[in-house]
Formats: sequence, structure tokens, C-alpha cells
Amino acid sequence: MNSLIHADQSLFLWINNSLDRSWLDPVMESATALGNGFYLFPLGLALMALFARKNFRRDFILWASTSFVSFIIGTTLKHLIHRDRPLAAMHTAIVHHSVTVHVLGPALYANSFPSGHTFTAFSTASLFSALYPPLSLPLYAAATLTGLSRIYVGAHFPFDVLGGALIGLVSTALVMRWIAPKWAPEEARSGQGGATP
Repeated sequence: MNSLIHADQSLFLWINNSLDRSWLDPVMESATALGNGFYLFPLGLALMALFARKNFRRDFILWASTSFVSFIIGTTLKHLIHRDRPLAAMHTAIVHHSVTVHVLGPALYANSFPSGHTFTAFSTASLFSALYPPLSLPLYAAATLTGLSRIYVGAHFPFDVLGGALIGLVSTALVMRWIAPKWAPEEARSGQGGATP
């Protein structure tokens, strides 16, 4: 376990330090905002307005469901695991100037695993990719950039981001397995019901 934690911290420092560029700061701040529901919600509504059309109500319910599932799983794990964020975990090394952490935005210290911004971004990206397949590449690229940005701004370790991504993907899989079939088009349900073996 200690070796995994050490590898996670080393990878964090490599990404956080090596990517540090002044021109990247506004890019990463924008990317990290994509994991904030305040910004993601209107963007998601705009996508549904363009692509959902007659299935808008269904898609909104599925989106709300996968967001809720990922929030419950992610928040529960945050409070069960209580992992220190980079600024707290490496506080002594930072104070003694043996490591440097590039920080953008508020200084955060507690409940690092999993990354909330990342599971929010990936739950939305994976659901919308399932609903609107042509958007899969840009959606997953945006979600990945959001996860990377959480390391760049000094808020999360790489394992936090990977955990958040996995939660987002699993949440969508659960919703598509158990909730989406209840919202199949009426003609599809009636066709299945009238089919003969």
C-alpha cells in the first residue's frame, strides 16, 4: 500500500510540476469548471436541446439519475476514506521546500478520494456518449481534461481522478442497465410485447 501511495504522490508531482505553464492556467481552470454542476448543468441542457429532441424528458431523467448515483457513491466514499489531499499529505515536504505544488483556486486539504469534479464530468460524458454516440470523442476528451485539471490545480492525486472516472462510468452503466429500459420508446416496448417466440 505504501508503494502505491508513493507512486501516486510521485505521479502527482510529475504532472503538477511538469505541466505548469502560465498559458495553461486559464485552460485548466476552464476544464476544472466542467466538473462543477453550476457550469455543467446549462451545458448539458444545451446539448439535450440540440440532440434529444422528442426524448428530452427521458434523457433528462437518465442524466439526473446517473448524476445522483455518482454523487451518492462518490460522496459516501469521500467520507468513509478521508484521504488527505496533496497539500495536506505532503505538508511537511512543502514546508521544508523539498517539493513544490502548483495550486490554482482554493487550497483544499481533506476528502481527496475520489475526485468529485471527475465523477461528475465522467458520469455526464459517459451517459451522453451512450445517448448521442457521435459526441463520444469530444465528451470523453473533455471529461479526461477535467480529471487532469484536478491534478494540475493541486486538488487531487491521480488515483483520486481514476477513482472518480470509474465511479462516473459505473454510475452510467447502472442507470443504462436498470433505468433506461423503462424509458424505451413506446413502439419498441409494444413491439417486444407482441413478438412471438
